[in-house]
Parts: sequence; C-alpha cells; structure tokens
Amino acid sequence: MAVDETVAYAIATWVRFNEDVTDVLLRALSGAFALVAASDGELSRSEADGFVEMLRGKTDVFAGLDFEALERTFRDLADALLANPEDGRQRAFDCIARVAGDPVRSELVRSAAAIAVAADGRLRAAENATLQEISKALGLANAG
Repeated sequence: MAVDETVAYAIATWVRFNEDVTDVLLRALSGAFALVAASDGELSRSEADGFVEMLRGKTDVFAGLDFEALERTFRDLADALLANPEDGRQRAFDCIARVAGDPVRSELVRSAAAIAVAADGRLRAAENATLQEISKALGLANAG
C-alpha cells in the first residue's frame, strides 16, 4: 500500500471508531508512537517534543483521544527509551500487547502507527520495519 493509501485507510479507521478511548488503548497508542519515533535507532528529547506536536496537529483524525494523557504516557515511554533503549522497547511492546486479541483496538493502534510513520510524507525502511513489528505484536497480518 502506498503512503497516501495507508494514511487514507488509517484515517478512515479512526473516523469509524466512536467508543471511549480506554487507558489500555491510550497506553498501546503511546507505545506504538514511541516505537515509531525511535525507529531510526535514536530518540532525542527534541524529537519526542516534535512528535508530540505532530500528534497534536492531528486532533481532527484522532477523535476521542485525551491528548494530555497521551502526551504524558508517550513522554514516559520516550523517557524509558532514552534511558535504556532495550528496556524502553520492551515496555512499549508490553503496552501494545495488551490490546492484542481485540481486533478493533489492534487495528486502531496499527492505523495510528501508520499515520505517524507517514507523517513526514516519506516511508523509511526502519519505520516500515517498526510498523511490521507493531503489527506482529498485535497479532495482525502484515499490514504495511
């Protein structure tokens, strides 16, 4: 799927979602976003800040999200990735795994990660690999 098609599909997935965003879903989204932000093997505090701003710019897409809670959870996971990348990755994947088995929430997390991956209009190999890892952790077929 091309970047534009991936984003269009991901946005459509979020538009159809009309339930409350639970803490478990919020943590899974934060884990996916943290992994995407760190997909190039490096994550700086300024990059994490930029990522939060990118998410805030997508409030029309991510209906129902508490952006304050999302930012707090994302920053906690980003800090974990900065402090200890291996442990931080595990924590992020643990958050993601909590929605595995729930097809609706799994697809929301994968879709949100796809939006984040395509946010700059370029699909890099490392970001695509991270998206595939996220899909696998969610128990979804190769969706990238």
